[in-house]
Amino acid sequence: MSLALKKLACLIVAFGWLSIQACSSSTSATPADGALPNSDDGNGNGDGATGDDAGWDGQGDSGEDAGGDAPVFDGDPGSPVDGDGDSVDGDGSSADGGDIVDQDGGDNGPYTFVAVTFNTGIHPTVGVAGFTLQQNEYMDTYYGHGLCWGPAIDQARAFFDSVQPDVVTFQEIFDIEECASIPPEAQAGFVCENWTPGSATVEELILGPGYQVACNWLKSDKCAAVKKEFGTFSGCSTDYCLDGLYGSTINDCGQGARIGRGIIELSGGGTITIVNVHGSSGVTSDDMGCREKQVEQVFIDLGDGDPAVNGQRNLVLGDFNTDPRSPSALLLDSSARRWADFVGSDKSFDFINEYVKTYENLFCIDNLVSDELTGTCWYPGYSEGHPTVSPEGFFDHTPTVCSIAWP
Repeated sequence: MSLALKKLACLIVAFGWLSIQACSSSTSATPADGALPNSDDGNGNGDGATGDDAGWDGQGDSGEDAGGDAPVFDGDPGSPVDGDGDSVDGDGSSADGGDIVDQDGGDNGPYTFVAVTFNTGIHPTVGVAGFTLQQNEYMDTYYGHGLCWGPAIDQARAFFDSVQPDVVTFQEIFDIEECASIPPEAQAGFVCENWTPGSATVEELILGPGYQVACNWLKSDKCAAVKKEFGTFSGCSTDYCLDGLYGSTINDCGQGARIGRGIIELSGGGTITIVNVHGSSGVTSDDMGCREKQVEQVFIDLGDGDPAVNGQRNLVLGDFNTDPRSPSALLLDSSARRWADFVGSDKSFDFINEYVKTYENLFCIDNLVSDELTGTCWYPGYSEGHPTVSPEGFFDHTPTVCSIAWP
């Protein structure tokens, strides 16, 4: 039975989120997606070797998320570098591929720009599109289900070529530097096959050369990118800034920053503060508690005395690993309720994206939130006229693509 069908079966057995919890609690030595136990969302960074970081996606938690098998850096903040609608532009015409339009006067706007959040974790099905059982074993062992397999990279590149976003956040993207430790026999068909020191990162491969990338502190699988024509990250002087998004460790919630703050200095003047979110996985009380603390990093204190959203205009985007607009989540998940404390139509922050179940058509866990910015969004594979990124279903999340209006 496929992972998606198992999740669907769980949903049929019981009500909402409780069914997910029941299914995850019965996970045996090898989870349904082939990931190893005590694993998380990617590669390196003490995250564990494999996994899909599934809080609301029916898998158990990882040692990393629970703080069990990764070193805890006692809460010290990181040190970043120095410190359903189609998109439309400001004059009502179709979006022009992500270029800045109607830019009148620097910080006074108005702008329209395209922002995307995409959890690029992949789960190819053995026997589909040439993906073998041996490759699946290699992916489990060495690649952590981050975006690493050649055909999936090609599909992601085609998607981004068509969208040309100005701002992107990634979760579960493969760190090309991990190739150095992967044996040659496990490289064929993967991004490491032709890797040499200095090879293009996965972000560069799928976005092209016109972007600058910065990653969450100690989390090279959680990164943000900005089109250089649109702006650049403050304090980042190169095209790739590891640890370039400020964040801090939460005690007993794993190593590194699942919440990362970056300031984009706009080419037309002014700044936007973006916050890349990848909530901890799992359905235990400890998992929910970690996600609660991560929400508090966004809105109360990121580790430097200020909330992550400390800019004049803030855009929070990523994989929350909980569904703050689901009644069952609000009933049963304290971290969903914590999001609802800060985000909603009667709050200072509100959702930009509509309620679309972007994770396996089960949950709306991929979201964009802002205090000043609004927009319209579309979803490949869900919105009319926008085909899925991967017809074979390599990705378990679909991107959320929003045309953002700067007032």
